[in-house]
Formats: sequence, C-alpha cells, structure tokens
Amino acid sequence: MQNFVIARHAKLGVSAHPLGPLVSCDRAKHPIRARMSALVAILITGSLLAVAGSVTPDPVGLGSHRQLGFGPCPMVSWTGYPCPTCGMTTAFAYTVRGHLVSAFQAQPFGFLLASATVLTAVLATGTLLTASVWTINWYRVLPERLALLAVVLVLAAWGYKLAMGLWSGKLPMG
Repeated sequence: MQNFVIARHAKLGVSAHPLGPLVSCDRAKHPIRARMSALVAILITGSLLAVAGSVTPDPVGLGSHRQLGFGPCPMVSWTGYPCPTCGMTTAFAYTVRGHLVSAFQAQPFGFLLASATVLTAVLATGTLLTASVWTINWYRVLPERLALLAVVLVLAAWGYKLAMGLWSGKLPMG
C-alpha cells in the first residue's frame, strides 16, 4: 500500500518526501501481534465509547461527568466559569449519539478526541480483520510541535466555550 501512496503522489505531480509518506497502510510483518494489538485497542476504545454511551449528555454542556460519580468542577464552583476540560464527557456522549454539532458546542476539543477514538476503533477493527496496519511516520512528526498543537487546540476550545457562554449569557454560572 505504501508504494500505492508514492505512486499516486507521482501521478499527481507531487514529489515524494525524502523521509517517506506521513501515513501509510501496509500488511503487518507480524500479523498475530498486529491483530492482538488491534484487539486491545478495540477493547480500550470500545470501553470509552460504551461509557460515553451510558451517560446522558447534560444540556448545559458540562456536568455529564457527575453521572460517573465525579464531583462538580472546582473551577466552576469557585469562579462560575468552566475549566479547559469542562464539557469533555458531554462532547463524548453527544458524539457517540451522532449529535456532532452539539458535541462541538459542548467542547470542541472533546469532540476531536471522541472522533479520534471512533477513528481508532474503526482502524483497529480493520487491522483485526485484514492484518493491515496504518502507521504514522514519526520521523516526519516533531513531538514538540504535536504537544504545542494539543495545547493550542485545548486553549482554543476553552476560549470558544468561554466566548459562547458569555455571548449567550450563560456565563458566569451562579
């Protein structure tokens, strides 16, 4: 499959990167190990999605985690404003139900994480069935840039949640 990606780039007039493609799909060198790893990934992602499915999304956009036995967010209690992770559980709960706009509105970064969880489950199922594995070429991904991207996305999602709450008059909560 990797040759397919390179050949397709050549056909489109795009030169191949000297370090190889960013993402590729190839037949596993160790199919049993690949399938076992896929099974573990399916169990983990399936558990996360099942828990999200068992939670009723809070219409306010945060607080769904309380159904799992967790206490209220201290930041909301102290300041009336949500913390950067407020709404993550609600976003997961909406995503597994297919309410993608509501998931994004509850917590944009939570929606991205939930979507990545679903994608991981789908790709792992493909690996389990075919022994083909999708791999990321980590030589082309700088860890510090990946970490910076995650921080920027979390802060942007938090800013969005604060801005929408202030604009709608739902914040501060009291």
